[in-house]
Amino acid sequence: MPAGFFVDENDLALGRELDAMHGCVLYPGHPNLPEVPRGALDDDWLAVVGARRLVVITRDRRIRYRPVERAAWVAHGVRGFVLTGRKSQTTDESVAVLTRHWAQIAELVTAEPDGPWMRSVTEHGIRCIALTASSGDEL
Repeated sequence: MPAGFFVDENDLALGRELDAMHGCVLYPGHPNLPEVPRGALDDDWLAVVGARRLVVITRDRRIRYRPVERAAWVAHGVRGFVLTGRKSQTTDESVAVLTRHWAQIAELVTAEPDGPWMRSVTEHGIRCIALTASSGDEL
């Protein structure tokens, strides 16, 4: 069974597109995720995603800098990928970047089944993002 992924509400279109492509992607309001309705706050869905061992995909670059959300990410053992390109991306551009790296994403999810961890995904590759309280910078 493929890993389950979660795309946050910042890009529902991305979540729907990835679900159509891979069949293993949930998002707020998805019928198979009733405990995360549309409009759910990050602090709330992080607990559910961590408990369900879903892997986050988000374009919310700031999530790694917000102390409360970063602490919730760590506390709930969340694993995930943050699209951190320098320019704003359309849904199609995000799909293209993720598709380019999907095999590596799948390998990382399998190789590191326990969280917390966070990775940056850009058109150039995947990098670790530190989750320590003193740093939100990429390694």
